[in-house]
Amino acid sequence: MIIGATRVELKSQTEIVITRAFAAPRRVVWDAMTKPEYVRRWYGLRMLEISICEIDLRVGGAWRFVLRAPDRSEHGFTGVYREIAAPDRVVYTENYEAIGPGHEMLVTTTFDEHDGKTTLRSRLVYQSEADRDAHVQSGMETGMRESFERLEGLLTTLA
Repeated sequence: MIIGATRVELKSQTEIVITRAFAAPRRVVWDAMTKPEYVRRWYGLRMLEISICEIDLRVGGAWRFVLRAPDRSEHGFTGVYREIAAPDRVVYTENYEAIGPGHEMLVTTTFDEHDGKTTLRSRLVYQSEADRDAHVQSGMETGMRESFERLEGLLTTLA
């Protein structure tokens, strides 16, 4: 895997796998993705402000991020942690609040370190093909790539 290259694969009608390698140790990548003071610095498009960043990092704990657009509209994302094995793996639900309950996806993210570099792999499992397709068509890939670029920049300051 090339550092800085994000790969998005449609694995099935209800599954996407996202892979990205970072030039930072696993513990640093884990911290950047699970501590609100760091998430605020990289999550979302640059044009958006993260107005709420709450993380209760424990099994059964909830997380919630709200992004504010230049037009002052807000876009909330929320979920619940199902499994935490720091710094190797985290499993949680995720839902875009505007579409309401019943469309949560299950996200399993692993952090594999080799020679001081970490490969992040997120497996997103949707409740339906329509949910998967709506997420893909929402521009999620553009937002994810920009967020990962911002995360990479943050990691250089933390590592």
